[in-house]
Amino acid sequence: MPVSFRRLAAVVFILGSVGLPALVAAPAPAPAATDPMLARLFPSIVRIEVIRLRPSDGRLTKQWTAGSGVIISAAGHVLTNCHVTEDGDYFRCYLFDGSHLDAKRVGEDALTDLAVLKLDLTQRPKDAAPLVVTAFGDSDKLAAGDVVFALGSPGFVAQSVTRGVVANPSMVLPEQSAGRFLLRGENVGALVRWILHDAQIFGGNSGGPLVNTKGEIIGINEIGVFNLGGAIPGNLARSVAESIIRDGRVIRGWSGLTVQPRLEADGGGGGVVVGDVAKGAPAEAAGLRPGDLILAVGGTAIESAEEKAVAHFNRLEAAQVPGAEVALEFLRAGTKQTAKVKLTPREPAQADDVEVTGWGAVVRNLTPRVARDERLPDLQGVWIENIRPSGPSGQAEPVLRREDVLLSVDGQKVANVAELRALTERLLKNAPKGVRPVLASVRRDGAVISSVVELRAVDSRNTTPQVRKAWLGAASQPLTPKLAARLGLKAEGGARLTRIYPGTKAEAAGLQVGDVILALDGTEVAARRAEDTDVLARQIRQYKNGATVAFSLWRDGKKVELPVILEEQPVPAAELPWHNDYQLEFSVREIAFDDRVRLQLPVAAAGVLVESSAPAGWASLAGLRADDIVEQAGGSPVLALADLKGSRDAAVAAGKDWWVLLVRRRGQTLFVEINLKPTRIKS
Repeated sequence: MPVSFRRLAAVVFILGSVGLPALVAAPAPAPAATDPMLARLFPSIVRIEVIRLRPSDGRLTKQWTAGSGVIISAAGHVLTNCHVTEDGDYFRCYLFDGSHLDAKRVGEDALTDLAVLKLDLTQRPKDAAPLVVTAFGDSDKLAAGDVVFALGSPGFVAQSVTRGVVANPSMVLPEQSAGRFLLRGENVGALVRWILHDAQIFGGNSGGPLVNTKGEIIGINEIGVFNLGGAIPGNLARSVAESIIRDGRVIRGWSGLTVQPRLEADGGGGGVVVGDVAKGAPAEAAGLRPGDLILAVGGTAIESAEEKAVAHFNRLEAAQVPGAEVALEFLRAGTKQTAKVKLTPREPAQADDVEVTGWGAVVRNLTPRVARDERLPDLQGVWIENIRPSGPSGQAEPVLRREDVLLSVDGQKVANVAELRALTERLLKNAPKGVRPVLASVRRDGAVISSVVELRAVDSRNTTPQVRKAWLGAASQPLTPKLAARLGLKAEGGARLTRIYPGTKAEAAGLQVGDVILALDGTEVAARRAEDTDVLARQIRQYKNGATVAFSLWRDGKKVELPVILEEQPVPAAELPWHNDYQLEFSVREIAFDDRVRLQLPVAAAGVLVESSAPAGWASLAGLRADDIVEQAGGSPVLALADLKGSRDAAVAAGKDWWVLLVRRRGQTLFVEINLKPTRIKS
């Protein structure tokens, strides 16, 4: 799940984005609604398909997920949840009529779990009807018992609607029983008071609107509480959406205060207690301390209802812009006082994940929140979020770990991710065999340790050519005593031929499946045990390439002498030309002899072999698999690697959205359609 919870399992669940297999059928158009109000609303509901990047095994792997949204402007702005768009790298939105458009993320706000996408309207036909837009209502006017409708696309199926009533227009989740709702390091419950309702909702409904009987948006569905649904209030959603559309983000003021409900020891009444004052924050400069009881913000009294009071204070503070001077009324030792706090910008709690392939790790920049939570002295360094156990970081001495902070490399300080990437590129540029040992300084649990890390270039494929010795174009098995007895052979050991490779000297010499090779030039082939599978091959490798050898055979109950010319071992797969497509995340090479044997390909089979297709990579999401033989690309034959690379380059140069491959898999051919848009359209 994209959102982390603490102690939420039995109480709250995210409705959220659904994770389905990468290849899914395009959803059908939604059925027509009979209610006039719903018929008017349905065309504004959007089904959102997302490819997101998530840290796993030291790299950013791709995941398919989906959610819902609602069109809120004629320009194509779509309002949805942040946990739907979070870490998204590519977005596609399906409209009511079954058509689809690409979209870009305008911005997102983890603190309220809201995000805005913008449809690419240039992909619509010129004669297309204007988009249907749904307007906002006033969510502050909601009352328990009011009828509401939840719209969305559960399970990424056609748009649907359910009806219910408001159970609680201003719900707060008590941390004692429900824990925290964390998204990108932000506590969503610190600001949001949900609209609790019983209109049934399911996975995939996240981001869909909750509307009143007038067809106005009064909430954005987000969570489930037992068998009820929770929606973000429409008034809050509207203000956040307007800020994102205007500025690309929500700009909020920050005091540095962490507050909690009024303590019972202080008696009843309104207000919140200061639990913590961040070091160097505006509140510290204004003289506020832990234990102060804040009664009002900017002249507005804090609510008296415990958890709601915390959310109320946070909303009052978040409504202020950086640079504003806010008067805080508070009690200290029974005396009422006022402090003027000049707010600074509220920074994101968590930075974006970045993959650094030379380290086999996913890293982040440090943020003030992370520095405070982890008790770091400053913001200098790079946070390690995820490593590949078999990669450079995972094989370092000592190994690097999640939550380590990388401070320097070979004595050069790295203040942020950009500096680390640039330094890594320089270190690996001329590294022998693509490997560069470095000494990394890392902060861990308050100490600074040193670790030796062998940085590796991504495309390091340094294979020393093997000396190709004599080889027999046939497969064999040891002739064990039991096998000899069962076959009625009078032989004590040997190699029984199980396959003759077509087009080889062995075939030309007349060797046959079932022949038992007893001796080579009079020297016994001592293969008697099941584990003696390599005895014949080792014996043949003692000869020179092109040597003619007298084979002593058992065939049809008789001993036969047959001259066989030994040929040079075929080129190993590791020495064949190879190409790695880093953007689409798959590698290909020429077809090796062993491939033809293993995959039972005809001698004349043309194409290139897919050596690997990275799990959750773009090619993998399209359905390309290891051992596929690519026979055509873009409608043209693929006879060599150059043909495949040329087709790829031509598709990109032509601005094509799709690259179509014809592949052979297990004796059958099929088309694989790879989406090229994500390689050029970034959120």
